[in-house]
Amino acid sequence: MKTGVVDRGLTSKQLGLLLGFVGVVCFSFTMPMTKLALASFNPWLLTFGRVSGAGLVSFALLVRQGRLHLIKRHFRTLAGISLGVALGFPLLTSLALHTTSSSHAGIVLALLPLITAILGAVINRESHRTAFWIVSASGCLTVLAYVMLRDQVRLQAADLLLLGAALSAAVGYTLGAKLTRSLSGLDVICGALVVMLPVSLPATAVSWVYQPPVVIHDSAVIAMIYVTLLSQLFGFVPWYKGLALGGVALVSQVQLLQTFLTLTFSAWLLGETIGWLEYGVAVLVIVQIYIAKRVG
Repeated sequence: MKTGVVDRGLTSKQLGLLLGFVGVVCFSFTMPMTKLALASFNPWLLTFGRVSGAGLVSFALLVRQGRLHLIKRHFRTLAGISLGVALGFPLLTSLALHTTSSSHAGIVLALLPLITAILGAVINRESHRTAFWIVSASGCLTVLAYVMLRDQVRLQAADLLLLGAALSAAVGYTLGAKLTRSLSGLDVICGALVVMLPVSLPATAVSWVYQPPVVIHDSAVIAMIYVTLLSQLFGFVPWYKGLALGGVALVSQVQLLQTFLTLTFSAWLLGETIGWLEYGVAVLVIVQIYIAKRVG
């Protein structure tokens, strides 16, 4: 492979965008699957259960590949990643989805690419022109205006939780992309999940004892498996590699497609109603992000 070019004529940025899209497709089912899993599992059990399950699989993979030593070498960065994507994001979204729909959550999380781009500039020292930040700020204000309009100019706890989830994920994405420049995406997410095991395993046991499932639905079990293996683990492999190859600011914009995919999957799996307002806001934000990418 030559610098900046990959097989079949793909540049690093093009491959990064392609891998980023694969990751986004995996993540797009997260909100509706989380909603399905909450039918049987309380938010704390769902959060720590998925992290524990993914962590145990990660531990087995690292042991088999003889890569456990990487955890000690990169512990601080892996701890930051785990706090973002293995604790903050899944916990805050699970709590939020107790009181809001997955389609609404998908719209609010349209902020995520913008926040990730900002953190990418700060942490990974990516530079952009002033016009980029003006348009990006406009996109943030558009989504916040939507939230206030939908909820009759009232910010609810669920919206604040989702904003916190977006910030947590952005931190984990940015740190993960930086580390993936020297490690594989699989090593990075597996290491982060193993670091969280001393917390997630006891927390899973406590959550089960505190509020065990009354009725376990098949759909909830399938959803739990999905968020454990794909949302929490394997979806990060192409995502981190894509961010590392194409740049955090550029590839993070692909995640805006998650808004449309989440809305579609929510309507399909949960029968949620999607109105023209949701699609209109999503289109408007995508246009703003596209402009930001062009002027950045």
